Amino acid sequence: MSGQWSEILSPIPYPLFIMFGAPPPTSFDIRFVLFRIPVTVTPFFWILACLLGYLWSQDSSENSSGLDPFHFVAVVLAVFLSILTHEMGHALVIRNVFGAAPAVFLHGLGGVAVYDPIYYYRKPGRWGSIFISFAGPLAGFILSAISYLALVYFLEDTRTYLGFFLWVLFIVGFFWGILNLMPIYPLDGGQIFREICLMVSPKNGLHASLIVSAGVGFLLTLLALGRGDFFIAVLFGVLAYQSVQMLQTRRF
Repeated sequence: MSGQWSEILSPIPYPLFIMFGAPPPTSFDIRFVLFRIPVTVTPFFWILACLLGYLWSQDSSENSSGLDPFHFVAVVLAVFLSILTHEMGHALVIRNVFGAAPAVFLHGLGGVAVYDPIYYYRKPGRWGSIFISFAGPLAGFILSAISYLALVYFLEDTRTYLGFFLWVLFIVGFFWGILNLMPIYPLDGGQIFREICLMVSPKNGLHASLIVSAGVGFLLTLLALGRGDFFIAVLFGVLAYQSVQMLQTRRF
């Protein structure tokens, strides 16, 4: 996901800011610079990544009662690389195409690339905003394709640790990109759909996009519950509820 500092700090309620905006800094954050872009990884990101690693390595372990530490590390590393690649896709377009100063945050429910305009900043406009939003999933899809090709043409076996890592990298990158393209705000697909609605109807576009966001979010919540995917159900349920909240605030 991506967004301008002012867009994140002003209209979005505080709980949503914690989840999908730039999270408040803590003394446990890991910070580094990649391609001259500052990256912050919060503790909550590692907690959920480790939870996914635990669940996935339990399923993949030959001994169902035990935890395969190599599979666990492979899943955590694949989640980290996939989401980092996704957010760097946003950030590189923000900096190199539009001249803003981006920063990447990886937090509990994924990540976000935010930016602060500087003196030579070129305002992206509607199509530019769509390009920024789509750049994240595109970067993830490219990483997934590379992982799949490496697995098929060089290893051809997911039973090895490297093969398992590449397979998880493919799965996480591909499905994270698909989920992000759902027309649910503030996911990338929701932001893309919002810009399209505003191009069609500047007056009612935002309202229409929020209605679709809430409807699709609740529908996917029900589908996920039917499949027993509790984590996905919670994710889309929270997003749908936030869209309803934003619809209500627009009435006043």
